[in-house]
Amino acid sequence: MNAIEIRDLRVRQGRFELVIDELDVPMGYITGLIGENGAGKTSLIYQLLNLRTPRQGDIQILGKDYISEREQILSDIGIVFSENHFPEGMSPKKLEAILKMNYSEWNHETFVSYLERFEVPYTQKIKHFSQGMKVKLNLATALSYNARLLILDEPTSNLDPTFRLELLHIFQELMLNEDRTILFSTHITSDLENIADYIVFMENGSVTAMDEKERLVSQYQLIRGRDILLDDELDQLLIGCEIHEGGFTGMTEHGQVFKELFGDKVSMRNVTIDEFMYYKKKERVGGRAHV
Repeated sequence: MNAIEIRDLRVRQGRFELVIDELDVPMGYITGLIGENGAGKTSLIYQLLNLRTPRQGDIQILGKDYISEREQILSDIGIVFSENHFPEGMSPKKLEAILKMNYSEWNHETFVSYLERFEVPYTQKIKHFSQGMKVKLNLATALSYNARLLILDEPTSNLDPTFRLELLHIFQELMLNEDRTILFSTHITSDLENIADYIVFMENGSVTAMDEKERLVSQYQLIRGRDILLDDELDQLLIGCEIHEGGFTGMTEHGQVFKELFGDKVSMRNVTIDEFMYYKKKERVGGRAHV
């Protein structure tokens, strides 16, 4: 079963258009959502929350229609943004009084436990919190009503490295419950290297790659060698090729071809998620780059 299913989605926002023909986010896994600023990641998240009306398309979330069954869906979704969306004049205690009226499975003990773990004061007003503390409050809230789907929009961008690592461990703990799913949008792709099961790559408002993380990074190799080795045919096998000081660097799906032809004259390894994004952008821009 899929936690999210999207078909033929079209959403226009000014000159920007979100176009997703098909996207399935599998249940019970962590899926990383990656792409440059403006690629459409946050627009997609807002669409999942039914905050913007699509021109056309169908979205199913946890087996429910996201328009006609929006109330039931929102009770099953935990949302964590990078910025605070709670009233600054409230304390977590007052905030909880409101939230528990809206979530039938709200758990006070779980909420207080996470606040203590995150060192977030229960009775202090949110306006006195640091940006990192506000993210931690947001996270504690999302984890306190048994949400089956967690949607995270850049949750680690304002956190110190120590808590970022702790947060990743928490996500891994949560996934011991196979009925829970996490959709994790982030620019810090090293976080996804550690915990993601699947990767969704967006460019210019569209999904251009969706696969298991391990299969994605093993499918592409980073190749380095002397540029004299290249000819027009081999050049076509490289994605985002860069020429520098008599050498070349590029991404390819055909690393074995280079190894069979040149052996130790080229170096090869699997790409990282950052490198995948970088060379896919260079492919989109087109042409060799001299650096």
